[in-house]
Amino acid sequence: MPSCPPGKMPAPWLWWLQLLLCVPSSIAVLPGQADELKVATQTGWVRGMRMPVLGGHVSAFLGIPFAEPPVGRMRFLRPEPVRPWQHILDATSYQRACYQMVDNTYPGFHGTEMWNPNWGMSEDCLYLNIWVPSPRPKNISVLVWIYGGGFYSGSASLDVYDGRILTYTQNVILVSLSYRVGALGFLGLLGSQEAPGNMGLLDQRLALQWIQNNIQHFGGNPKAVTIFGESAGAASVGM
Repeated sequence: MPSCPPGKMPAPWLWWLQLLLCVPSSIAVLPGQADELKVATQTGWVRGMRMPVLGGHVSAFLGIPFAEPPVGRMRFLRPEPVRPWQHILDATSYQRACYQMVDNTYPGFHGTEMWNPNWGMSEDCLYLNIWVPSPRPKNISVLVWIYGGGFYSGSASLDVYDGRILTYTQNVILVSLSYRVGALGFLGLLGSQEAPGNMGLLDQRLALQWIQNNIQHFGGNPKAVTIFGESAGAASVGM
């Protein structure tokens, strides 16, 4: 990798040449770090990102699908496992939250707006996020977060649920998952095949199954997974 030696100011054209050579060396990711950002799961390769935290960093894999989009004929039905993909999935940004009520009671008041979806909403919303210590660990404990919201709201991408600090300070892998809420998640018609009910809970169960099948590829121990949550998330854990 070219270096930038001290010395007298070179001619203008040479100065620009040195700058072009030096900039890549200042932003390059070391080979070992690049390797830990690519993971082969049972459903396909994913590429994550480095996230700074408390003077260090963790690896984050955001927006990994665990189910097929619950749209069209799948609306109101149990989720189907995601089909394998052939490309390297870009897992560097959150996906949209499931459709829900947005609280506009006090516009501009952070105390309420902090709970509203911050990445938009969509029916295609069944994704999970994974934060991993760096360098990639081996066989460590895993925490899985299930958000609350009364089963009618909630999102895994909220700023308050950013998992990097817990991952970095406790040396654990943290996973947050999404599930359908409101009518799209819990509409139930007795005896109906089109809307049997509790789809949101089935979303959670399918996400947990994906974690069991794949978390070892991120350095986690599938036999040491703890699920936790708040409000509706805590109720889900109890079920």
